[in-house]
Amino acid sequence: MLDLRDCEIAFTGRLTTMTRQQAFSLAQVLGAKPQNWVTKQTDYLVVGLIETVLGEEPITKKLLTGTPTISEREFLAWCQERLAQWSRSLDG
Repeated sequence: MLDLRDCEIAFTGRLTTMTRQQAFSLAQVLGAKPQNWVTKQTDYLVVGLIETVLGEEPITKKLLTGTPTISEREFLAWCQERLAQWSRSLDG
């Protein structure tokens, strides 16, 4: 499984499960380093829904940077795994 701990991540598109601010806060609490912009240091771009006009390619300026992408679903899977790890560590 992908590990986003200590990775610099950014978000693009509309997230369907939470607000951008909630995703930012969750990522930070779980050990990732969320950013508002894509920079050369960005490790992953979390991609939500990208709305387009019919016939146009779904693209954003952030996607044009060539930064490796993961889906919102992959981000959520990582969040769930990190929470499970915390739960196991609390159980002893």
